[in-house]
Amino acid sequence: MVEFEEYNEKVKQLTQGILDTYRKNAELTMKYCNELIAYGENTADSKLLGFGYFYLASTLYCLNDCEHIFDVIVKAIKHLERSGEWCLLARSYNILGIVTFSRGNMPVAYDYYLDGLMYCKKYGLLEEQGMINVNCGALNIEAGRYREAMEYFEKAMEYIVSIPDDPEYHTKMISLYENMINCKVLENDFTGIDAMLSEVEKEHLPYADAIDRLGILISKTFYMHRSGQYDKRDECINKIDSGIRPDMLFLDLLEDFFVYLNVLFESDKNDEFWHLVELMEPMLTNMKVTGMQVRLLSLKIRYYRKNHMNAEYLQSAGLYYELSERQAAESKGVIKEVIGLRNNFEKVNRAKKEMEKENKRLLVQSETDPLTGMANRRKLNVQADDMFMNALEAGHNFAIEILDVDYFKEYNDNYGHQAGDKCLIEIAECIREVAMAHGGFCSRYGGDEFVIIYEAVSKEEAESYAAQLRQKVLNLNIAHRYSKAMPIVTISQGMFCDVPHKENRVWDFLHIADEVLYSVKSENRNSYSVMDREEYLTLSEQVSEPVKLF
Repeated sequence: MVEFEEYNEKVKQLTQGILDTYRKNAELTMKYCNELIAYGENTADSKLLGFGYFYLASTLYCLNDCEHIFDVIVKAIKHLERSGEWCLLARSYNILGIVTFSRGNMPVAYDYYLDGLMYCKKYGLLEEQGMINVNCGALNIEAGRYREAMEYFEKAMEYIVSIPDDPEYHTKMISLYENMINCKVLENDFTGIDAMLSEVEKEHLPYADAIDRLGILISKTFYMHRSGQYDKRDECINKIDSGIRPDMLFLDLLEDFFVYLNVLFESDKNDEFWHLVELMEPMLTNMKVTGMQVRLLSLKIRYYRKNHMNAEYLQSAGLYYELSERQAAESKGVIKEVIGLRNNFEKVNRAKKEMEKENKRLLVQSETDPLTGMANRRKLNVQADDMFMNALEAGHNFAIEILDVDYFKEYNDNYGHQAGDKCLIEIAECIREVAMAHGGFCSRYGGDEFVIIYEAVSKEEAESYAAQLRQKVLNLNIAHRYSKAMPIVTISQGMFCDVPHKENRVWDFLHIADEVLYSVKSENRNSYSVMDREEYLTLSEQVSEPVKLF
């Protein structure tokens, strides 16, 4: 929780007012947020601005106002990173992931979630990590990656079951079971679902509100439908249709409603289908989330085609085309949807080229870190995969290094953020010089962390590159009186270098490099370590959850 003891009474009243009214009185919460933001702008205080923008965005999220959330949460992230409020920063990336996913752009949403998880791991944010793991799992379900989805859910479960006294414990457990049930059903694996439903009913539903009950009931309906238990399915449908209200249509439940609509469509429950469609349409229109509108319209088109309603089909198909063009600015994946439905429209090729051109322009803008000018996490995701696959196919070494600045928080706190930014820029230039000299790739990973990748280098060569970089940073001779390593700025480096196996992924190597970095920092900062597979197996005996390489 952010502390404001050092501030005057006005700030304390505003921040406490935000916390007291959040999720209870949206209008009052936004009033307090805007007043705090105005105060923060006058005083150039990133801590106040980050707090104010975060809760303003969170309130807009509760109001389903997707049109304005993105811009506000991006402002929050800028100030939260500067002020080092890592908990709210991780939650901000989680919100960005949810909003981006709702716009139909899964790859970018996944990247935002990974950003959030990176901060969670680095600063031990277990609650936020559990929250983001659930959303990563849901995204993997949508992508058809069911095994990976269950892995995320299991990680989230480990945390949630450890906090039975949390006020939202039962809500979190119900949400987690909903996702796990949906995942198993989509994989046609019905084992254990009855036990899950029984536990929810006995242990959690007595403490649930109407929204929680609706969510798990939709998952149960989906299970009964896919497993052929049609009588039980119809009982669930009757309960949902008689109990659903417009005030239950929250952004968090939209995916559940789309699952339910598909069940109704496949079951020929026409009255119930149209009842929910008529409830959802005005909500999605007000939210101005084009991707969701397209999904709903697609279901209607399938209905018209199935029931040979040609006039309605043609009218809706035309509207679908218009909405799809609007969606191009929100999602690169829209191209496939447009072609799939509109391949008989004579303008589709021109629309495709226009959207591809715009997407390429946006992609270039999104791949550069604005502070250091080097590649950012999004570019890293693509480049790391390409280089890893090259190494895997060629059978040569793949080396990945993660490094950070020793005691950078103390540097920022004492020398100021402007000096901190300048320090990062100079270190980034050292990294760039060493990486380019040896054919490597480098990127900013987040905060004061950087990643370097080399291909086809021996372990000895990798060690020499790490040594060169360490010395280059020392040669900068940037004063750091608050470091416990040296009175100048230093870095700590962890690298993993080995030949990939076919069962490995690039992120396995990165996670191991992170473990190596952790061991370096635990023993002696201003140092580096390069490990191969055999050496890591020895190290892994000392950590609780080693990455599996075999």
